[in-house]
Amino acid sequence: MNLRDKVVVITGGSQGFGKALAELFVTEGSRVVISSNNKDTLESTAEKLSCDHFVADVTSTSDIQKLGQYVFDKYSVIDIWINNAGIQIAPSVMENINIQKLHHLFDVNFFGYFYGCQIAISYMKKQNSGLIININSTAGLEGKPQISAYVSSKFAIKGLTESIRKEIKDLNIQIHEVFPGGMQTEIYKEKYPADLKEYMKTIPVAKKVIKNLKLDNPEIDLVIKRPVK
Repeated sequence: MNLRDKVVVITGGSQGFGKALAELFVTEGSRVVISSNNKDTLESTAEKLSCDHFVADVTSTSDIQKLGQYVFDKYSVIDIWINNAGIQIAPSVMENINIQKLHHLFDVNFFGYFYGCQIAISYMKKQNSGLIININSTAGLEGKPQISAYVSSKFAIKGLTESIRKEIKDLNIQIHEVFPGGMQTEIYKEKYPADLKEYMKTIPVAKKVIKNLKLDNPEIDLVIKRPVK
């Protein structure tokens, strides 16, 4: 895929992996719209990257509808929609997980993706083209102790992606999934891993995503594990 002039929407695009993706898409000549619920950080990142932005909370269906409408009204197309916004809670045995935090985690990590897919597909069906990319995690590939909540949300995204893929198989719309291993981001802010410095940096991982997209036959389920330099 030639990424020049492609209209790319990235949720959770103001920091971390979303910011890294946005930076590289801008470098490729794409027209990037980053979204976040943090207005100040979003505006700062958009100015730094010279890209468009729109304040939206992924847990709000209304906000995601407004995001889609803003992009489509302004650019007349949504070529690529990337669901990326995600959170993590401190590792814990499952019986000690705070239920309120569990619900919020699913609101962001799963429902945010579900809403994003719904809105993206509604516009992509109108234009008869488009690509959705769900940023998952290697935690969505196998169970892991102490992070059952996070793992469950990522398994849910995997199921969502695979189901949508079968629904749209006869349409000119694609849905990809990316499964990166641990990266050096603020997602662990409740409790940073002791070996965080050994985790992957965001830009090299984002470069893998961009490189894959530019292939004639990209991997639709891209797993990126350490080491990536």
